[in-house]
Amino acid sequence: MPLPYDLFFIVFITVIIAALIQSVSGIGLALFAAPLLVLIDRDFLPGPILTLGFCLSGLMTLHYRHSLNFRTISMALYGRVPGSLIGIVLLIFIPQRFISLCFAILIILSVVISYHHFTVRPSNRNLFAAGFLSGLMGTTTSIGGPPIALIYQNCQGNIVRAQLGFYFLIGTGMSIILLFLSENYSRKQVELVLPLLPAIIIGFSASVIFKRKLINIPIKPLIAVISITSCLAICYRELFV
Repeated sequence: MPLPYDLFFIVFITVIIAALIQSVSGIGLALFAAPLLVLIDRDFLPGPILTLGFCLSGLMTLHYRHSLNFRTISMALYGRVPGSLIGIVLLIFIPQRFISLCFAILIILSVVISYHHFTVRPSNRNLFAAGFLSGLMGTTTSIGGPPIALIYQNCQGNIVRAQLGFYFLIGTGMSIILLFLSENYSRKQVELVLPLLPAIIIGFSASVIFKRKLINIPIKPLIAVISITSCLAICYRELFV
């Protein structure tokens, strides 16, 4: 096991909580878990966190499949393709610390703007742009949720979970494949992620078991809190750690 048992226990519990948060709000796995996991071992970024998100997204897509609208979410997936490709290029030529800081600041500004009488609607143009930014961020930092989540923040809960679940299933799959092809996914990273897969199942199962208590949680404030808190943590990590 790449991690000592005490650190592994902390990581395992963190992933369970993060999986529960994403199962409720549509995003949150990478946003909640990435800052802590990367502080423990930088090899968690980006491949292992993306892989955990891929597995959770598969469970969410299957569970909320009846609320899924393929036509609208496909525009975001079209945008994710060029975003992911450019993300691979950025990983080669630009320091990851700089990339993380820029995107964290951008997301904080986006959340603030969304609360100043400005609503971003899920139009084809907005979905494509959000998919592009999400692919760019997801491939470089493993955190690609906020851009696409902001588009759906005013939608009904099950629609958010279904749309984002399917989007991340396909989108993170793209990023993982590109990471392997570009040799940015190491053997150590595979060893880091495999023992954590049961934590994803536990977190998602908890969201289903306690669904009645969690279903009325307001989506927009939850997304905003998760996004800003995690982005501030990223800024702190990149500036001071």
